[in-house]
Amino acid sequence: MIEKLKKLGLTGYESQAYLALLELGDGGADEIALNAKIPMGRIYNVLSNLEEAHLVRAQDTRPRRYTCVNPAAAMEWLSKNKLEELRRTGEEIETLANALATELSGVSGKKTDKTFWTVAIGEESHELVRESIMGSQRELLVFMPSKITSERLRKDLMKEDRLKILNALYETTKKGVEIKVVLNKEVDFSLFEEFPVVKQLLKYQGNGFNCRFAAIPATPFDIIDGESVLLQMLNPINPEELFAVVNIKDAKLAEELRKKFYTIWDKAPEYFGKNTGIIS
Repeated sequence: MIEKLKKLGLTGYESQAYLALLELGDGGADEIALNAKIPMGRIYNVLSNLEEAHLVRAQDTRPRRYTCVNPAAAMEWLSKNKLEELRRTGEEIETLANALATELSGVSGKKTDKTFWTVAIGEESHELVRESIMGSQRELLVFMPSKITSERLRKDLMKEDRLKILNALYETTKKGVEIKVVLNKEVDFSLFEEFPVVKQLLKYQGNGFNCRFAAIPATPFDIIDGESVLLQMLNPINPEELFAVVNIKDAKLAEELRKKFYTIWDKAPEYFGKNTGIIS
């Protein structure tokens, strides 16, 4: 039980004193110290901490005598205090992580003419896409004009865990990254307009986030900050599934694909949502 009490925030001495007093029913500091095997020089501080934590009550006599609060109430106080501590710790960690993310994003690696690539397969490919979206700093171009690719994306986004991708797009737009997306015009994405995160994302339509439609049987790709490219490889056995994603850091390739993207983009009709329709 001592280890369980320690997990709820008590020290070893506090746990020993509480259990000893629970068995005694009530007692003075010397009795508690003796039964709990705690040095007399520490017992008063330990009992003071237990009082402050609402685990024991003291009789205001000389010498003071102590008794335990009802265990159910005591554990409720302990759990409440521990949860509050964890909440504060969580907020501190989140603040620290956000600050570090901002600082580290400003660290630029040395420019190199060498091509560097990595591959993510299966479920890891979706995580690589999300990481790349979150990592973009200036511009993100998403090119998915083929019907089979857009249809695969539509089905994928219906899965709850895939909403992380939409959340990543929204958070990235909020931080000022220019995002342009080309989807297939024959695939109906209107259902997603009811999603809270999509409603928030569409508020940036024309001001950081833009979506247009085309119909081209081309390999899907993303371009991040004009420096790296994500090539999406569909499953040859089941083309409706994403098989792998290749992340290629090659500025020359990124620039060539960027030109191709804007050739299609400039002629494509813009999408503002089902209620406003498609504007040519």
